Amino acid sequence: MKAFFIQTSQGAGLVHAEAGAFHRLLWPADFVRPCWFIGIIVFLLFIPTISSAKCIQGDCKNGHGRLQSPDGRVYEGEFKSGYLWGKGTLTYPDGSRYQGDFVHGRYNGKGTFQSKDGRKYTGDFKNGVINGSGTLTTPEGLQYTGDFVFGKFHGHGSLIYPDGREYTGDFRNNIVEGKGRMTYPDGGIFEGTFKDGKPEGKGIRRYLDGSRYTGEYHNNKREGHGILEMADGSRYEGEFHNDRYHGQGTFTYADGHVYRGHFEQGSITGKGTMTWPDGRKYTGDFVGGQPQGEGTMLYANSDRYEGHWQDGKRDGRGTLFYADGSRYEGEFRAGQLNGHGILTKPDGTVYEGEFVGGAPVPQTGAPSMNQGKKSDEPGRTAADKTGKKAAVKETASSRGDQSGKSGDRFFLEDGLVYRGRDKLPYSGKARVTMPDGNVYSGFFKDGFMEGQGDLRYKDGRRYQGAFHGGRRQGQGMLTYPDGSMYKGSFKNGRFEGEGTYRFRDGSTYEGEFHQGNFSGQGTLKYSDGKVYTGSFKDDLPDGHGTLKSPDGTVYQGGFRRGRRNGSGQLTYSDGRVIKGEFNNDQLVTP
Repeated sequence: MKAFFIQTSQGAGLVHAEAGAFHRLLWPADFVRPCWFIGIIVFLLFIPTISSAKCIQGDCKNGHGRLQSPDGRVYEGEFKSGYLWGKGTLTYPDGSRYQGDFVHGRYNGKGTFQSKDGRKYTGDFKNGVINGSGTLTTPEGLQYTGDFVFGKFHGHGSLIYPDGREYTGDFRNNIVEGKGRMTYPDGGIFEGTFKDGKPEGKGIRRYLDGSRYTGEYHNNKREGHGILEMADGSRYEGEFHNDRYHGQGTFTYADGHVYRGHFEQGSITGKGTMTWPDGRKYTGDFVGGQPQGEGTMLYANSDRYEGHWQDGKRDGRGTLFYADGSRYEGEFRAGQLNGHGILTKPDGTVYEGEFVGGAPVPQTGAPSMNQGKKSDEPGRTAADKTGKKAAVKETASSRGDQSGKSGDRFFLEDGLVYRGRDKLPYSGKARVTMPDGNVYSGFFKDGFMEGQGDLRYKDGRRYQGAFHGGRRQGQGMLTYPDGSMYKGSFKNGRFEGEGTYRFRDGSTYEGEFHQGNFSGQGTLKYSDGKVYTGSFKDDLPDGHGTLKSPDGTVYQGGFRRGRRNGSGQLTYSDGRVIKGEFNNDQLVTP
């Protein structure tokens, strides 16, 4: 122990007194962190380099006196055995001052230290260090009241931040950590677990508008499982990521409808089920909170729709099952029956053709590309549609036109063509006008159209090609009054196998067909210059393919119902390449 040499009236003596200095507080560079790492360096009392001090008043050994060091520090108070001991005040040349208890030359007990920059601590000291309970205030407006250990916030305390936040709870080594409650300037409150100054783990956050979140936090954000109850009565329970709904969850709206399923970055996107108070229930794909993609809707009146959706409406290909037993299968647009479809009534009546605005319309020919491909079904005879193989429309007794060389007359009975009245099904070549106005020129066998023939329909369509058992079968060509045309293979009256379809606007499809539809591998050349080569299903690009645009842009990747869906690569004419996931023609994850 070093000492001050002082002069007293009794002669030279030693006064043991360690002189101290208040070291500046250390603040973080980021002043707005939820936890301020306040490094309070201990108030160590150390001896000066000057080897003597002067007792200018009183008893500076055992009693009350006033001691002044050569560097300007002044102590006034109690002494014991030559040490600063008891109550006293130590004033520094820069204006800093300690007032309180001393033991053995150190701050020890209750005291107040105020620095020249305005910081002030009042509370417990131990062996020259802030230790125990106390209050620290700074000129910036920070105030901490609570436990200190070796000069640091440690234990339980309350911290008022300059920005208006207030925290009460646990501290560890100057950091908000443990259980606590944070009140925010906007009136919001978080109660729960903190780590490194931020909400971490489980807790409850109350917002100013009355909403409340109960669940898990990570790095000051909602993360993991939680429940968010909104002020308007709506409620979400499920997974959170980066403060947003993400993953599986349930959202209950204030009006009572409920969604259960997948969320993506705060949006209802993915597979899920939505139920409404009026009894509707939808299960399937969602995008941005709306049914979009493939899904099934059960209506309150027991109608059921299965098929494609766009922006919350039936759009694309689908099947609508009516409560009365009727069924429509075909195209929809903006929620209504629109495009080509088949309507089957409970009594077995079938209408196949075009629909507009929910109602059937007479067919006048193949539609343009933006309306879809003309079905091959109108090419079937009336007998075909009843499931009976016959050359002409079935009637109880019908007379046809004359044929051939002999001038024999032909009769139609029970769906077969007879020559004369010998009741023998006709085999050979003839020209017959059907009762429905269609005209056939070609070969017959056992009363059926068989082999090569030419069938002209009353509505202007014409088929030239092979027949078998009264149906179009083999190679042939079907033309429509509007100029559209199919050339290729037929089976049971439908397009089947390899063929070429030309639309009235000049667009062409060349490739595989199945049951009258583009199906399999093919190439579709659009009238605007685009070319798609790849897989088809139900008349639309579906699967893997390549779409080339006139501007040089090329897309290679997945398609679903005519749109880019799944993994793909987009190459621009300038050489740029973008790879990622597509959803309904939109790039969602580059």
